[in-house]
Amino acid sequence: MNKIRVVIADDEEAYREVLKRTMGLAPDAEVIAICKDGEEALAACLADPPDVLLTDINMPKMNGIELIQKILTKEKGIVPVILTVQEDDETVYEAFKAGAKGYLLKTSSPKDVIEAVRLAETGEAKVTPKIAAKMIEYFTQKPQREEEIDDTWLYVLSDRELEVLKLVAQGLRNKEIAGQLGIAEKTVKNHVSNILKALQANSRTELTIMALKAKLVTEA
Repeated sequence: MNKIRVVIADDEEAYREVLKRTMGLAPDAEVIAICKDGEEALAACLADPPDVLLTDINMPKMNGIELIQKILTKEKGIVPVILTVQEDDETVYEAFKAGAKGYLLKTSSPKDVIEAVRLAETGEAKVTPKIAAKMIEYFTQKPQREEEIDDTWLYVLSDRELEVLKLVAQGLRNKEIAGQLGIAEKTVKNHVSNILKALQANSRTELTIMALKAKLVTEA
């Protein structure tokens, strides 16, 4: 069995050890590098690309958001997941805009961290409920005139893709969507991948926000 290869980036030595022990509880994952700052993490990821990058935001030399941006310009296959104490709306937004696929607070349990790594490796994302609520609130309450809402992107999706998008926006995982639509989980994964590409979105959270803004769903 191929293990999920993980790079850890955090400037706090104690928390690096916590993450190392946490990932040690997952038999299907292995930590290939532990980095104390953004520059070190960038070098490690480019020298030997991992499947998943677990990174803090506030780090010396290069912060986590800049780290994600630089990595994804060279290695599109790396999936970044944020682990931080920061939860202000603007930082959360900037992290997802940079390409983060998951966002957890450092108060998350080891089980949640391991689940985030596993979901990231399969193309899904785990977001702390509090962070998801902030993202939705940030966009849905942002002042915007009706005529400024551009929903022309709806027309690039097939009817089936719109069905899948609505269920993604409701928080369903691929397996749940497959069961509801009566199709294979792999087919759902392909649909989600196509939707992300068609809409030039980086994550399921972005898809949820787009669906909310276009009023495909009323709540996540």
